[in-house]
Amino acid sequence: MIIVIIASAGSAVISFYLPEKYKAQVTLFPAQNNNLSRAFLSQQSDDTKDFLAFGEDNNADQLLQILKSDALMYSLEKRFDLLKYYKLDNKWDKYYLLKGYYNDLFEYTVTEYESLQITVYDQNPKMAAEMANAAADIADSLMRQITQQRAKAAFKIVKAEYDSAVASADKLEDSLKFYNKLGMLEWQYQARSLTQGYADAVVKGSPEAIKTLSDKINLFGEYGKGFMELTNELEGSYEWFKQVRASYMQAKINAEQSIPAFFTVDRAVPADRKTYPIRGLVVLIGTGVSLVFSILVLLIMNRMKGSRTNKN
Repeated sequence: MIIVIIASAGSAVISFYLPEKYKAQVTLFPAQNNNLSRAFLSQQSDDTKDFLAFGEDNNADQLLQILKSDALMYSLEKRFDLLKYYKLDNKWDKYYLLKGYYNDLFEYTVTEYESLQITVYDQNPKMAAEMANAAADIADSLMRQITQQRAKAAFKIVKAEYDSAVASADKLEDSLKFYNKLGMLEWQYQARSLTQGYADAVVKGSPEAIKTLSDKINLFGEYGKGFMELTNELEGSYEWFKQVRASYMQAKINAEQSIPAFFTVDRAVPADRKTYPIRGLVVLIGTGVSLVFSILVLLIMNRMKGSRTNKN
């Protein structure tokens, strides 16, 4: 009884010296797709291009990996100066200790509903809420940076192809101007019209018209092949330009625009009540442990006393 009373009193005193911790929590749902060009420009009619759809297991796992990354931890440390805040800045192994603090005070979990929860514990409820919200914001920024790196690299490649297609089309159009100046605009229609006009002029017996039309027919005969080849090449160039332009527009949107990688359901707010320590629970555990320990000691002492009595 004496041990239990002392343990209860001691546990009560210790519970008042334990640092208080307040909990702040952010709830997120990962998005299925944050590819704007796929959502707006793609002609595919599948659900994966819906940027308003909630994500699945793999999307949650990807976001969880970002949340648990060292990049996010060091970004939080820089924003809130956590080494100084946790009084680790003068320690020789400060970053090792920081990781221990971080793993104890920051929790990232996937719920049964495929949402993610960011939970932060701190002695200051306002600080806990700010750090939880900052973790969500930094995770979004990191995911955008990762996708933007690839998007910008892809845009650089596609832009080079687009510029090449434009230059090729411009060059062919400049070459076509030579034939346009000769009066060649639409080969089949003009050739048919000249032939018909020449036949009519012959029937009417008009030497002047025959001479004029004959010169044009000879001109078409001399330059017609080059005109046709250039026209066909230009049509192919336009078709290639059309495809490259579509890819260019998609890559440009992905490189210059982005949307959040997740839906924020609940932002963290400062807690009204502390989460730890629960003083009644501390006293109860301390008292229970001391009670069990004292009973074990008394049983051992009683066994030893009985053994001595038997020997005597």
